[in-house]
Amino acid sequence: MSHHCPNDVRYRYKSILCMLLKNVGKSLLASFLISTSLSSFNSACAQEQKLPLEGHVLEVGVSPVTPFVIINGKFTDLSGIDVDIIRELQRRTGFTLSHDRFHIMGLDELLELGQQGDLDICASAITFSPENAKNFMQSPATFRSNYVLVARPGSDIKSCENLQGRNFAAEDGTDLYDLMPKNIADQVNVIHEHTSFMLMYSVASGQADALITEKPLALNAINNWAKDKLQIIRDVKDSERTVGMLFKKGTYESQVLYETFEQMQMDGTIKNIVHKYLPNYEFPKDLMPCNIKLAKQQSDMIEPQDL
Repeated sequence: MSHHCPNDVRYRYKSILCMLLKNVGKSLLASFLISTSLSSFNSACAQEQKLPLEGHVLEVGVSPVTPFVIINGKFTDLSGIDVDIIRELQRRTGFTLSHDRFHIMGLDELLELGQQGDLDICASAITFSPENAKNFMQSPATFRSNYVLVARPGSDIKSCENLQGRNFAAEDGTDLYDLMPKNIADQVNVIHEHTSFMLMYSVASGQADALITEKPLALNAINNWAKDKLQIIRDVKDSERTVGMLFKKGTYESQVLYETFEQMQMDGTIKNIVHKYLPNYEFPKDLMPCNIKLAKQQSDMIEPQDL
């Protein structure tokens, strides 16, 4: 015996089904429209959002010092630790270079123009000092090292005391009193050179008897072109120094550059760039990315009233 639903029951089911489908369709359409609107809004925001220094034109000066500022082939074809860091700062912040290039000059001119406020960034493996802190905003540290006495293999120079009356190679702008006791500095014959390469070549070729430079720079030369031509005689006592860049003091651009530099320290970018050119360099513990990040977090947690 078959059973048939009354027409009114079937009609009621059909009406309910149509209503459900209609409501589901509206919900799906609404979800689609909301999703599309949000996507369009986010896309528009992304297009409108600018990098912090987008539209800013910066004057960037560098002085050749291997492996921080290296001139390859063309005079404008630059590489090196400082150059790579500046280009990454540019990528992250959006600034453009004045005349689309780095200004290349000697160290003396670099510091002079920077002190006058004509340069936004000065880079050349520059040593941090109280004097530089007065005239510039010093960047976070790139690396820390000490000075070494360098001479030719077989040299009779064994310490700074043996430099009296000898030819000593020094880069333009170097204060000899920072490298050796005053009584010795006053008795050396200084041969001035414009770049760190010429500084070492002067000793390797016999024009000068010795030089004093940062240990990583000496090792870089000895492990490459100066093998069997130069040797490290000894470390210079109490000569540790911290190296970085100098930014123009008191500007919005410099503050952005400093904070971005800090981020590059913490995410390991600075470490990777340094090791690209100095693979054997051992970072001090306080300059390791994890420790910099920890120190930054602890600093941010300090309340103003605790300062």
